[in-house]
This record gives sequence, structure tokens and C-alpha cells, in this order.
Amino acid sequence: MHTKMRLVGAAVAGAVLLPVGASSTAFGQSAPAGATAARGCVSKLPDSAKAQTDRVTALIQKLEGQGLSQERIDAKLAADYCLERVDGGGSELSTLGNPDQEIKLGKPIIYKTSGKDRYIAAASWKWKKLPKNVKGYDAFALSFSKKVTPLAHSLVYRGNGTFYGKKTMTQAQTSNAYGAGFIFNEGPRKVNIYQQKIDMQGYQGLMGISFKASKKGCWGLQAFSKYGHSWKSSSATGITIGKSSIGVTWTNYSNKWQQASQPSKEVEVCRRG
Repeated sequence: MHTKMRLVGAAVAGAVLLPVGASSTAFGQSAPAGATAARGCVSKLPDSAKAQTDRVTALIQKLEGQGLSQERIDAKLAADYCLERVDGGGSELSTLGNPDQEIKLGKPIIYKTSGKDRYIAAASWKWKKLPKNVKGYDAFALSFSKKVTPLAHSLVYRGNGTFYGKKTMTQAQTSNAYGAGFIFNEGPRKVNIYQQKIDMQGYQGLMGISFKASKKGCWGLQAFSKYGHSWKSSSATGITIGKSSIGVTWTNYSNKWQQASQPSKEVEVCRRG
């Protein structure tokens, strides 16, 4: 079975459209910047796009785990790593649809690296509560509204307690000019009968894509993410990425659901050459 969601365009069967009144800038208008790197900032990040993407995704999740607000995370990334938040800032958590009220997805965030025509888009999830049904392979993906030149991608996920440490994936199931997606085992659940605690290895996670504009000039760009959850006899087996669309292929029609984030605010991405 294959199901697909689209963010923009004409309404079609299974489409996911931005609701009337949802927070977003119109195409052609650039959102105001969030945290800005100081002039002359010297980044602590490695120059390699792959190493940089791996480091930033791991760092954001680490700072989130320390309880920092998105504003404080943006400020630290700007001060120490010269990353400028260009999608307007903020830490809105919003979803299109909400299966069983179990999971929340943040609007993707977009940073520009200092002194380069390079950007990093990041999207995250966090379970509101541990689901009763696990053991299937889940999917998480990020898609853009315009073609980009992808440079690297990374997925970092972990549990909510001490049972499961950080896991990192750098080999995407699917990657093209419109985004990338990963398939991973979000379970199993683990129970500590003495402490009466339950955890699972994919309780929270964050995905990052490093990219450049696809050609010379400046372009308006939005991003959105999608989580596909399965259990029992069902699993995600494939992902398709298109213009503002993410499709997930499943082993069967039952024991699964999927949920999309709201789109990021539109940003202007530029490439000088």
C-alpha cells in the first residue's frame, strides 16, 4: 500500500492542506530572521557538510534534552556556531491531524551557515505519551516546496529515560532534490518493573538536511515533515519525496497511521554562484 500527502496545490484525495488561518507567510515574502550570528563570528563547526549536519542535529537534540527553549537554542547556535535562524524564530508545535493525540511534530526550522550559501533544515518529533502499539518500522521525512541541492542528511533519536541512548542514522531510505526520509524501528518498549518506568528507543528524534539553493539567485522555500507509525504485522517499507509531498509505502492497510507537521514559514534562500 502507498499513501501520499501534499502540502500545497490543488486538493486531491488524501491531500494535507494548510488550514485557513494557519501561521505562514505568503510565497514570495521572506519571513523575518530569528537569532542572528554576530559579524566576524568564527564557527566551531567542521567545514564538511556531512560532519556539520551530523553535529548540528545531535547538538539541537542535546540542548532540547537539557530543557533549553527554542529561543535559547537559537541564541547558542548563533553565538557559538554562527548559525542564523532565518525562518522567523519561535518554537511553535503544530500538527495537521493528530492520531490518538499521541505525538507532536514541530514546524521545521531553517538555519543559514555563516559566510556560505549553505542552509540546514531541521524537523523533530516527540511522543506525548508512550504508544501501546509498537514493534513496527516507522518513517520520518522532510520535504521542500522547491528543488534544492542536497549536501548531507542525518537522523538522531533516543528514548525519554535512561534505557535508550542516542542513535544516529546517516543513510537515508530516500533522498532527492526535494528532501529525504528515514525508516527506523521506534521500539521496542522496555519496562523496569522496579522503577515502574517504561521507555522506547524512538521516543523523540530530530532530522537535519544540509542544502544549497538549486541554482544561482534567490528563491522562496518552505519545508514540512511527516511521521508514519506502524505496529504488529505492519511496517513502513518505502518513502517517496516530491515537491511539498511525502509518501509512505506500507506492508498492509492496517496497524498504521501517519501525521504531517505544519509547514515552516517561507524563507529566502540564495546562491551566488
